[in-house]
Amino acid sequence: MPEQKRETELKKADILIVGEDAAGLEPVGQILTQDYCVLSAHDGRQAFELLEEYSFRLILLDYSAPGGDRILSCLKENPEWSRIPVIVLTEDVTAETEKHIFAMGALDFIGKPYVPMTVKQRVERILELYGLRQEMESRLEEKTRMLERVSLNSIMAIASTIDAKDAYTSGHSMRVAKCASAIARQLGWDDEKVRNIQYIGLLHDIGKIGVPDSILNKPARLTAEEFSQIKRHPLLGAEILKDVRMIPGVADGARYHHERYDGGGYPYGLKGEEIPLCARIIALADTYDAMTSNRIYRARLPQKRVIAEFERCSGTQFDPQLCELFVGMLKQGFHLPQENRRRKEEAASGEKQRPERKMDREQERIAEENALLLNRVLSEYSRGKNETDSLTGLHNRSFGEARIDRLLAEERQGTFLLIDLDDFKRVNDMYGHLVGDRVLKVLASVLSGLSEERNEVCRLGGDEFVLFLPGTVEKENIKKIIGHVMEDFGQGLAGIGSREMTHLSVGVAQGPQDGSHFLQLYSNADKALYYVKKSGKNAYSFYREEQAQGTVRKPDTDLVHIRDLLEGRINRDTGAFKVPYEEFENLYAYLSRCVKRKGQQVQTLLFTLGDGEGYPQGGGNEDAMAALEVSVAYSLRMVDVGSRYSSLQYIVILVDTNLENGRMVAERVVNQFYKIYGGGQTQLSYDIQTMVVNGEA
Repeated sequence: MPEQKRETELKKADILIVGEDAAGLEPVGQILTQDYCVLSAHDGRQAFELLEEYSFRLILLDYSAPGGDRILSCLKENPEWSRIPVIVLTEDVTAETEKHIFAMGALDFIGKPYVPMTVKQRVERILELYGLRQEMESRLEEKTRMLERVSLNSIMAIASTIDAKDAYTSGHSMRVAKCASAIARQLGWDDEKVRNIQYIGLLHDIGKIGVPDSILNKPARLTAEEFSQIKRHPLLGAEILKDVRMIPGVADGARYHHERYDGGGYPYGLKGEEIPLCARIIALADTYDAMTSNRIYRARLPQKRVIAEFERCSGTQFDPQLCELFVGMLKQGFHLPQENRRRKEEAASGEKQRPERKMDREQERIAEENALLLNRVLSEYSRGKNETDSLTGLHNRSFGEARIDRLLAEERQGTFLLIDLDDFKRVNDMYGHLVGDRVLKVLASVLSGLSEERNEVCRLGGDEFVLFLPGTVEKENIKKIIGHVMEDFGQGLAGIGSREMTHLSVGVAQGPQDGSHFLQLYSNADKALYYVKKSGKNAYSFYREEQAQGTVRKPDTDLVHIRDLLEGRINRDTGAFKVPYEEFENLYAYLSRCVKRKGQQVQTLLFTLGDGEGYPQGGGNEDAMAALEVSVAYSLRMVDVGSRYSSLQYIVILVDTNLENGRMVAERVVNQFYKIYGGGQTQLSYDIQTMVVNGEA
């Protein structure tokens, strides 16, 4: 097909044909040019140039041309071009080629030789589908715009409901929203982000729905108890907004807008950039409106005084960079429309207030519906109907988070244990979800036994649980608690099938050194848990101490399991206990005979290699394990025995030895290992357990 002359003034075309064989493509062009505006390109470069200049409705791509796959791939990677449907022209019409073409993103293919009727029908069908899609997208965009308008009206109505509770701050949420959006524009945010921060500003005080009007409108100084109720509104607001997805960060704006940059705010005492950016912006706007509005206890402050206050509080109450930017805006004349003084005077004198504007009937209806909804949410929240997890009966995340924060505020310290079920998806896949639910209930039952009056146990969701111990708890006691939880959980699993279905991994964070509120402790405990998962699971790790040293300590779960096996609590023939090393078979038989001898003390040592992520450094597993085996051989007596237990573990049996001597041998092995292997990033830890003492387990 002869190349058509490009008409530079033409910005739209129907079809682009791409192929190297001009003579081979000419029949297709002749078939289509009668009804469509068709342009052609001989290679990918020319095709992309035309795509930059024209808006096409369809692309026909000759797949036999060199680089056909690459051209199709480039089309689908480009956000604009990927929306254009592609029909592939090909001689190879096998099922394999067809599958490949569709996988690459083509909508259809036309085989050679070209049949005019087939070409026309397939092109017409694809163009019809393309037109329908464009029409649907256009309708969807219009529906989206309508939804946004309705949503905005709802947000405005909710904001009006909030402001109406406080006679002295009417219009506050609207002004905060305007101020916050002005700051966002000064930061260079795009329109969508500016609109989002505006919505956050409108709803930042929604938690005041739960504060009695008598406190909000009290003309005298608030008591400590009344002020504590005021301080509840950020948490309550976040609870109400937690499921709002259409406004990213809206719950954060409500929760954190009273935090201070120096950590002196509430409810969590966050510092610096721990406070979300949207909340730092809202804090500025909120304070600005407070200072420039008439209040019952003082008149609004003049602009110079406002600027001086912001400069004084930069870096303490406010983000210094944001504060500097906002002060610059104020010095350049930024201000919000001031309140109607007469309206304020009427409010102060008790006279009937005249509304500044009258809401239309639709807004009034929305306001009433939202007020009813918010009151219902509030009443359920206050009565505690949403406190518990329906499956386990434990507290849910929202209630647990609030209670842990209260306990931290009272005690100033506590231990946060983040407990996770290992490979829980595999449990559901292998045994079914009913068994999975029973496993979750077993863990909940074990943890419930630890839920004393001051402790907090909650299910975060899925397979994550939290045990919080307020006050000071010694590290050794924490380890014992973890060991008891793991052992009791294993026994509970044995009652419903096999204790090998799953195990527990635990990350531990301690306040205040690892965090002073729930979110910080959760984040750091999660980091400790990550190290456990990387190190083979079924273990625990302390965030600050053991993680900093690059070690992940495993409780004596393996040794307890071996003891149960040898003493007949576990049937070895069931396949629940398997070790991949043959020499353990001989060790097993030897240890069995030792256990049966009365009056003989048997100590079992389990050495574990790790670097904080579970793998030795500077030579690999085998080099480190070889060094460990030499260290064991150097340190043991002739009557003692040892064997590999796993890829990172070595088990040692000390016959007729007490616990103290067992620890001495273990320390000797560790010291010898570091002499041979040089230490480095690889750590060697051990656990010890007395298997039989005077014939008793």
